[in-house]
Amino acid sequence: MLSNPGLMQSMMTPENLNAAMSMMGNGGGMGGFPGMGGMGGMGGMPGFGGMGGGMPPMDPAMLAQMEAMMGGGAAQANPADTRPPREKYATELAQIKEMGFHDEEVILQMLVSTNGNVSLALERLFTSLN
Repeated sequence: MLSNPGLMQSMMTPENLNAAMSMMGNGGGMGGFPGMGGMGGMGGMPGFGGMGGGMPPMDPAMLAQMEAMMGGGAAQANPADTRPPREKYATELAQIKEMGFHDEEVILQMLVSTNGNVSLALERLFTSLN
């Protein structure tokens, strides 16, 4: 199952994840699956405990395989962008300037503080005018 990328991708849709979470409901057990034991646990399934609910410990190799299939983890995260703000937020700066704001230093301060979120930077710019 974990070696089938198509199946893994379909399992990881928001709808399916929400459905799984709602089935786990009380205490994280899998009580919503018929035949898997009551009281929120997974009954007689090996390795899943009986009545307690909660998630079993995961095998580190299985976790690594799932992480790799889902696009990696923290080890493959994009490195921090070390460019200066004027270069890093050039597009956002131009957008805000087109809206009539001209003080680039103030705009850049707002963009840095909002991590480049133009909407939030604009909101803060408008608030600072009052």
